[in-house]
Amino acid sequence: MTLDNYKKKKSVQEFKSALEAAKARLAAEEVSLRLEKDRLDREREQLVNCVIKSPAAGMVIFPSAAEWKDTPDIEEGAVVREQQTLLMIPDLTKMQVKVGIHESKVDRVQIGMVATVRLQNEVIPGAVDSIAEVTRPAGWWTGNMVKYDTIIKLPPRPGLKPGMSVVVDVVLAQHIDALKIPVAAIVQSNDEYLCWVKSPSGIRRRPIQLGDSNDEFTVVATGLKRGNEVVLNPMAYVDEAQQIAARPVGPKSEQLSDPEAAETESTSDAEPATQS
Repeated sequence: MTLDNYKKKKSVQEFKSALEAAKARLAAEEVSLRLEKDRLDREREQLVNCVIKSPAAGMVIFPSAAEWKDTPDIEEGAVVREQQTLLMIPDLTKMQVKVGIHESKVDRVQIGMVATVRLQNEVIPGAVDSIAEVTRPAGWWTGNMVKYDTIIKLPPRPGLKPGMSVVVDVVLAQHIDALKIPVAAIVQSNDEYLCWVKSPSGIRRRPIQLGDSNDEFTVVATGLKRGNEVVLNPMAYVDEAQQIAARPVGPKSEQLSDPEAAETESTSDAEPATQS
């Protein structure tokens, strides 16, 4: 009788142990099943996401990675990552131009300023839409020039396509009835600007104060009058201009004396001061 009770308790304990082990295996298998189901759901979702549909009709652009970047070009068999740009569809009715404004001029550029965009033989009006707060990286490939990316917004115009080359002029100021001379007629000496003017007694040096300037002309604030004839490129024709241009930067006392004291017989390439 005692042996039967012992065997019964032993069998019950073995069955309970086996049951607990089976329950543990079942729980583990259920967890593994849920993980596999989640993985299957993700794979099905990724399979659906592999089908890319265009949200609108238009031009499709394949982004091309730069040589120094790790992202490969979009091509058959290329490995892509999440959030990577695969295709771009530009809205041709909302075109814009991104230009770099030099640090010496960016403070004068304001939102809404008028800009002209020259595309081949066509001139398109535009306006400054945004100005970057942080400069683009400068390096040897940019000539160490510090520039700020500025967006010029363009009106809808047929024929505009992404990647076209344009020439952009931003109007920083307008001068009406202002006296101006060619940039090539000006020589900088220390902290002043000089030009050479034709007079009855010869070519005379004339200190001038300048205003706004572009690549061709500079507004003259004081020092010249309408009708004065100035020497274009004086460093090539006036010995005094050559001497001043060759002098190192120093105090004004090192400059030549009274402008009326220096003369030269060269009167070639003289150009009158003009008015805008």
